Amino acid sequence: ADVVSGCEPLTVNFTNTTPGGMVDCFWEFSDGSTATGCGTVSNTFENAGLYDVTLTTSSALGCTNTITYTDYIYVEGTPIAQFTSSDVNLTNLFTEVDFTNNSIGATYYDWSFGDGSYNTSVENPTHVFPSDVGGSYVVQLVAATPLGCADTAYQVINIKEELIYWVPNTFTPDGDSYNEYFKPIFTSGYDPYDYNLLIFNRWGEIIFFSEDKNKVWDGTYRGEDMPSGVYPWTMEYNAAEEQFDRLKNVSGKVLILR
Repeated sequence: ADVVSGCEPLTVNFTNTTPGGMVDCFWEFSDGSTATGCGTVSNTFENAGLYDVTLTTSSALGCTNTITYTDYIYVEGTPIAQFTSSDVNLTNLFTEVDFTNNSIGATYYDWSFGDGSYNTSVENPTHVFPSDVGGSYVVQLVAATPLGCADTAYQVINIKEELIYWVPNTFTPDGDSYNEYFKPIFTSGYDPYDYNLLIFNRWGEIIFFSEDKNKVWDGTYRGEDMPSGVYPWTMEYNAAEEQFDRLKNVSGKVLILR
């Protein structure tokens, strides 16, 4: 045989090495198949198992002989790759997932998590996905046998980016290098291109406006220090996970202490 082991279905080419001038050759395989021919014949073993091969040869004078190779061909079954996860929809506040390997007929495993991390061969891994951004990650499990017969299973893990921000209610622009500026602090879950902030004086006049989330208010208006007191503000932003652009409007007050 050109090969004696492999994955199902396995096609094997058998070459007759009987010496002399054989005129009739009959092959029998224990999967129920037969073949004729004194040269090379082929048989495809569809299912996993051990198979015998029997060859009967006849000469021109009618002399015959038979030989059987017992358990000559080993066909390994294809495994079934499958797994479950502790969760498929998470937020970036908690991105750890436990994976349970339910594969059948495999002895080797290769996991990839779709986030650029290293693969692992741990049978039941725990993986922490990136928490700085949301997104969807395709987890792939390749389950294989000693001969390399393999099957692959997939699952998508979705990470939703939670909206996290904080707006201070007091700042002290007094030149001491501490708490000198006012600015909402966004951590995650927002669209930086859909943002604006307005600050008003007690008469409702706009004394500060910005569409840049990194721009700060230093407590001045037209180069003049604004006096200590309470200043209303409004802010519009768009959450990153919104299916459509829908600006959210929030308002509050900030106290200047000098």
